[in-house]
Amino acid sequence: MAKKSLYIIVTIFIITSFIVWYRAEKTIITAQPLDTVIVGTNAEFPPFSFKEGDVVTGFDIEVISEILKRLNKKMIIKDMPFDALLPEIQLGNIHVIAAGITPTPERAQRAIFTRPHLAAGNPLVIISSKQDPLTSLEDLAGKTVVVNEGYVADSYMSEQPAVHLIRLSSAAVSDGMLALESGRADAFVTALHPMKPYFEKYDRNNFSVTPIPDTEESSAFAVSKHYPELRDYIQAKLDRMQSDGTLDDIKKKWNLL
Repeated sequence: MAKKSLYIIVTIFIITSFIVWYRAEKTIITAQPLDTVIVGTNAEFPPFSFKEGDVVTGFDIEVISEILKRLNKKMIIKDMPFDALLPEIQLGNIHVIAAGITPTPERAQRAIFTRPHLAAGNPLVIISSKQDPLTSLEDLAGKTVVVNEGYVADSYMSEQPAVHLIRLSSAAVSDGMLALESGRADAFVTALHPMKPYFEKYDRNNFSVTPIPDTEESSAFAVSKHYPELRDYIQAKLDRMQSDGTLDDIKKKWNLL
């Protein structure tokens, strides 16, 4: 009889533990549908996300705004440092990252990515036109190179052991160019599209620009793992925007075709 009672108690404990675990998993993985989506960004990264006065605008902001409009969802934008975006999305404090972010295997452990909606081309090595042109990355050995922290250029240049790397906490390419022009750095490595607005404003002939071969950046949206269905909804609208021409129209507007 004692054995039977013990068996019943163990069985009840196992069933209760399973129910508690299951409810916890449901809370995390299948959270309630969202009426308002919190979009995290770093508004220092034109043309993807930047401020015009007090308003955050840019290519990624316009794309995600159109997607959420089609999903009949409201949007709140939270502007924060780039390196805070992934921790915040892991915690579920933001639901989507729209900041010209490139998917990587490491980042995919922390968020769910849509398929890239923009191919950003090769990262660029920018040096003064007064310097000898680069023939290969080996020419940067022993040189000081500046990058924006957390971006693909940072990850790529971190693998170059002979380079003295300076990481800027700001995402603004103007800070990297200032470091280059002031002599604090011998080269600035960054993505193609953020440099376009800069070169439209300033004389590109003052610089030598060399794409890094066999590398490519792309832009996607990162979605919180707390809301996996949201990623599917966003991807479906992205696909529709591609097929109906809306995505290309937005790319043209921001000079990204």
